[in-house]
Amino acid sequence: MSKLFDAMQNANTRSAELLTGSEALVRLLDSVDGAKAVGETGATPQNGYRHLELRVMQRPFLLAGDETNATHGAFEAYRALRTKLVRFQSRQGVRSVVISSAEAGEGKTVSAVNLGLCMAQLSGQRVLLVDADLRSSGLSKATGAMETPGLAEVLSGQAPFDKAVVATNIPNLYIVGAGDAKRPAGDLFAGPTFREFMGWCNEVFSMVLVDCPPMMGLADFEVLSTACDGVLLVVRAQRTKRQRLADLVPLLRDKKLLGLVLNGQERQHHKSRPYYYGGNGGSAHRRRA
Repeated sequence: MSKLFDAMQNANTRSAELLTGSEALVRLLDSVDGAKAVGETGATPQNGYRHLELRVMQRPFLLAGDETNATHGAFEAYRALRTKLVRFQSRQGVRSVVISSAEAGEGKTVSAVNLGLCMAQLSGQRVLLVDADLRSSGLSKATGAMETPGLAEVLSGQAPFDKAVVATNIPNLYIVGAGDAKRPAGDLFAGPTFREFMGWCNEVFSMVLVDCPPMMGLADFEVLSTACDGVLLVVRAQRTKRQRLADLVPLLRDKKLLGLVLNGQERQHHKSRPYYYGGNGGSAHRRRA
């Protein structure tokens, strides 16, 4: 972890040359706190699933048609991160990844959705985004996947697995919203159902990206990470504290930490692309992502 911390401390200096002064990137890498619902669910079936229309320019996410000179750097960053994940998929059989952060507001939901959008552009990839943050439902609110049933109904036994899936207008991109939790999230995740659900997801989809609640102070991460193949941890430049990351070490020990995404790098009031740090036995190497 010491090399990781050193790399993060030096990221501001070493990445300054790569920054682009774009307000679009500022909006992209801002937190999704307060984001409005951007889609509509209807009865139109796609592969037997409900349908959700993701609307362009009403969310801090990047669709294929959104690429401009201003956003090109961000697109390249997510493509590079996608390449790393595809390598894990092909070499290690990774099919399900938990995406989390130390605390709220560090960009985990934006990172999860943009990575899912990017993965879905590849031929042969069927990508599922799962909103497992039942307390805030951030991914559901940001994408508009608010209708039930969702994950909460699956975990409580009120809905079969396939009925919680929503097909989007983006080819090969599917979403499971958080649903309407009638019981505490800790109770819903306590049973075996989430592991069984992930087993089903791994059979139906090529890659499953799980937006997990922040790690600090909540027990959800332990259950979610155990049921998935790997973990991506999002950290925010100028916000995530070194000591806070040190506090996470016991939670990450023996977990399949694939790497860290450094989000929101700032220079002259503008923000850059994310960066990726590959986890391997506690060491880290700085890579553009």
